[in-house]
Amino acid sequence: MIRMSGYRALVGELAGLVRLVHTALCGATAVLTDPAAGHDAIATAERALAELRTRIEEDATTALDGRPGVVVGIHVGCEVEALGQLVQRLLGAAWARQEREPYGDRLLAPLRGIAGAALELLSRAADALESGAPEGVTQVLTELPEVARRQRLLYELLLHDDATDPVDAADLVLLVCCYQQCADHAAAVARHAGLFAHAGA
Repeated sequence: MIRMSGYRALVGELAGLVRLVHTALCGATAVLTDPAAGHDAIATAERALAELRTRIEEDATTALDGRPGVVVGIHVGCEVEALGQLVQRLLGAAWARQEREPYGDRLLAPLRGIAGAALELLSRAADALESGAPEGVTQVLTELPEVARRQRLLYELLLHDDATDPVDAADLVLLVCCYQQCADHAAAVARHAGLFAHAGA
């Protein structure tokens, strides 16, 4: 809940929400990419999502501070809500995968790469939002194509690997789409951070 006044307090709260998404995404990713992660990682993700929902509801009742606060608060809030929905989808996939054999190393390696790139972008987006530093925003936007590159490599692998189970292939495509969208939302957060960084000066 926002208790301090001013634009910087709002930005700090929004950055905290992005970091909660990061925590939840870490938990869901752990289950999807590490068969040994188990229920502890799922519980971590669920707790983070529950706190995220609570804080979004609390913040929705708080008056935004000035026009920059209105613009950034609404835009970043929408991105965070969308991110929360994507993580919930990944968490559902993680639960479903508990009943199937783990992915083989050949498929796990690129999946881990895509997930790691998306998580890194989320972390950097939260930092850029909080600091307002132009170089932080630039770094997020510069690294965004790396997720797409890794996505393409995994698709090429799936298209040329007849041994991959069709259900596993379908699951992987859906997972990768979710991570790609997480990366896109992280970039959008960074863009809005850069657009109104001067407001906190």
